[in-house]
Amino acid sequence: MEHGGAREGEEKLRDFSYSANPYRPPFVKRALERAKIERYPYCNERLENDIKNKLGIPQDVVITAGITEQIQIIITYFRKKRFVSLRSTYGEYVRTARLLGSDIRIINNPDPDISELTPSRGDVLFFANPNNPTGKYYRYVNELVEQAEAKNFMLILDEAFIDFVDSVVPYEINDNVVVMRSFSKAYNLSGIRIGYAITSRPLADKFRDMRLPWGIGTIGCAFIEDILKDRKFLSTSLEKIRYERRRISETTGLRTDASYFLASVGSATVAVKRLKENGILVRDCSSFGLTDAIRFSIKRKKDNDLLLSLLRELEVRPPGYVSFR
Repeated sequence: MEHGGAREGEEKLRDFSYSANPYRPPFVKRALERAKIERYPYCNERLENDIKNKLGIPQDVVITAGITEQIQIIITYFRKKRFVSLRSTYGEYVRTARLLGSDIRIINNPDPDISELTPSRGDVLFFANPNNPTGKYYRYVNELVEQAEAKNFMLILDEAFIDFVDSVVPYEINDNVVVMRSFSKAYNLSGIRIGYAITSRPLADKFRDMRLPWGIGTIGCAFIEDILKDRKFLSTSLEKIRYERRRISETTGLRTDASYFLASVGSATVAVKRLKENGILVRDCSSFGLTDAIRFSIKRKKDNDLLLSLLRELEVRPPGYVSFR
């Protein structure tokens, strides 16, 4: 399973394959210094309540070592059920289900209508919103949540990139819904594995029993504490990202609701090679079943300008199989 982000030996490249906030929060040093690394991290219950109170929700919150641990917990718990996933989406859903021997149905359309998503009774649907790698936010999410309860299937909403969406559709979480969220993308902290799930009390208790003991560590606890106190960094950095997103969109004709763009380039392999020769690392989307496309993230203006000059030579265009109407 491939993921974005520079590998060892690629540190000198400008990394557009990593789709997180390009700005670093000001509390990084403080959190690292404050973490009590000599102690076990007995902070989960307190921080779960803090997150719940900040969100103002009646459901329970379960802290995990990122969304990846949530996926493993959810698939392990529901392993005897059938899972449903898009082909062109985050690959850990399918990989983990197959690893655990679970049945999984793949939807090949990279931009499905809601009618294509409705699973059978008892199924478990993984749905990333906004989707990765297309960057599209689906505004029918509230209808999908209602269908999960009415038709009795489990809906697992992956909202790893929800902070980058301009206008989010409200919905009421019911007992057939699990919402997966991460702090990594919005706060540029992928090396600190911290995330949380929102779900009903019975499911939350089961998930807590199944998660890795002390999975996030005291460093993760310290970062969550500072994130919950943040009043300025996120809003300020998101405004800069939105400005660059509009500028890139106006220049290239590409569209996105997230922190990255999907671009059709003819051959992803050729485009990735040419960009790498010019010091730019982007994501080859062949692993998503999109052999004609690359994904690149939104960085700071200087880096974006360099990439834009190279993209003109590649003659990038919007993928014909994703509509933002």
